Amino acid sequence: MTASSASTPPQDSTEPEGGVTDASDATVSDEPQSLSESDGGPPKIAQTRRATALIVVAVIAACVAVGALWNAQAGTFLLAGAAFLGAALRMTLPAGVAFSVRRRAVDVAIMLGFAATLAFLGLTTSLG
Repeated sequence: MTASSASTPPQDSTEPEGGVTDASDATVSDEPQSLSESDGGPPKIAQTRRATALIVVAVIAACVAVGALWNAQAGTFLLAGAAFLGAALRMTLPAGVAFSVRRRAVDVAIMLGFAATLAFLGLTTSLG
């Protein structure tokens, strides 16, 4: 046995020196692993949330436009109906499709309270 072989520990061929693997061997991707529509799976979550946000903004803008241009009471009732619809959708749809800011119960309670308040104000306030 020579001095150089005694000071160097034997290396295992399955584990690289120092326990570090080569970065080219790793299969890590910066993009989230989700199914696309071409794979037959659901659409990507980011695209669904973007579409949901655009729909919500369009509905609110339409309700405000009706209230400003035609009748404020009708706009208020439309906003109340949209809030009721949002609460119902948040209760029934999965988290990836509907907006999910907080827990489901909190979101539904806030939207139902908002809808009830708008409906009450629409009924009791003379908005002409």
